[in-house]
Amino acid sequence: MALFEEVSGILREVVGPCGGCPPAITPNATLEGDLRFDSLDLTRVDAALSGRYGPAVELARHVRGLELDEITGFTVGQVVDYVAGRAR
Repeated sequence: MALFEEVSGILREVVGPCGGCPPAITPNATLEGDLRFDSLDLTRVDAALSGRYGPAVELARHVRGLELDEITGFTVGQVVDYVAGRAR
């Protein structure tokens, strides 16, 4: 399975149904705006990603180091790129 599909599956589990159907998870979807992630969601995704891809994948820590505009614009594609660069 391609990395995008694996990561989007994890994100979909966290997002859950939105009005009866899950939102579209595309590489350009933003975590905060499109998927409506909050800090608790990010923590849940962080735990799932590090459990699946190893302890070097620390998404929450990575996001904490970003500027505010980078955080609000952080996309699913950027999550996938981050995981690809850090996974064991």
